[in-house]
Parts: sequence; C-alpha cells; structure tokens
Amino acid sequence: MSDPTLPPTPPGAGARPGLSVPDLLVALGVVLLGALLLIGTLQIPFGINAVVGPRVFPLIVSVGTLVLGVLLTVNVLRGGRAEPAAEEDTDPDAQPDLRQPGIILGGFLLGAALLQPLGFVLGTAIMYFSVGFAFGERRLPLLGGVALAVALVTYVVFTRGLGLTLPPGVLNGVL
Repeated sequence: MSDPTLPPTPPGAGARPGLSVPDLLVALGVVLLGALLLIGTLQIPFGINAVVGPRVFPLIVSVGTLVLGVLLTVNVLRGGRAEPAAEEDTDPDAQPDLRQPGIILGGFLLGAALLQPLGFVLGTAIMYFSVGFAFGERRLPLLGGVALAVALVTYVVFTRGLGLTLPPGVLNGVL
C-alpha cells in the first residue's frame, strides 16, 4: 500500500537510467587521449644501455590513461553515470550547455592550427583568449593583453629558462 501523504511516484521512477551521452563522450575522449599518448610515447627513441629509458614514465601514463578510458566506457555502456558531488546544486538529467567547452575547444584548435605560421606566442594567446572568453570575460582589450602577456612569459620561460625551441612565427627577430 502507498502512503496517501506522499506524492505519487512518477512512472519509471527507480528504473535504471539510459545511456548518458555526455558521460560516453568523456569516456571515449579519455580512450582517444590514452591512444594518442601511447602512439606518441612509442615514437620516443629508446635510450642506449638504459635500464629505465625515456619511454618508461610516458608509457605508464599513456597505458594507464587508455585503461582508465576503457573502464569508463564499459561503465557508461552498462548504464553508469557520473553523479554530481553532494555539495553541487545541479540536475543530472538537465541538458548540458556546451557553449563554453565549444569556445575553448574552438580556440584550442584555431591556436594549434596557427601555431606554426603565427608562432607560439600568438597561437597560445588565441588559446588563452578563448578560455577567458568562455569563462565570461567581455573586456576584450584587457583579455587580449593578458593573453598576450601570459603567452609571452610562457615563451620566455620555455625558451630561455628550459632551453626549448618553440616556433617564433611572425615575431621572428623580435623575440
């Protein structure tokens, strides 16, 4: 018997939720990331006479990422869902808003595509700019200046401090 003081149970309540497309996309993204890391790791030349060569730790990370992605994918395909933390005030059944991740992904892809012709500083500044814009910053001159400054500091630290070679692009001769 049901308690008349409680509201009626909606149809399908207590039933196992269906496939969560956002969770599946994240799981497949982790699989893809692990596979790409593994491909890149296998291209690292093996050290001569080295017991622990330069591939060991990247191999551990890439295989671990790939295994985690496969486990996540299996879990999602079995009906598992990522649940929000107890302190989050969210509705797990609400449609996701993909504008912000789309802006960040678009900025990353544009910056990566322009990294060689424009150079590291400008390509990376595009990426930083897209993140700031996606998080709601609308003072575009300030955002552009901060993005350029952070990209320039990153370039100087990597090239001067760590001795790495990064593409200068159109700023060749200035940097």
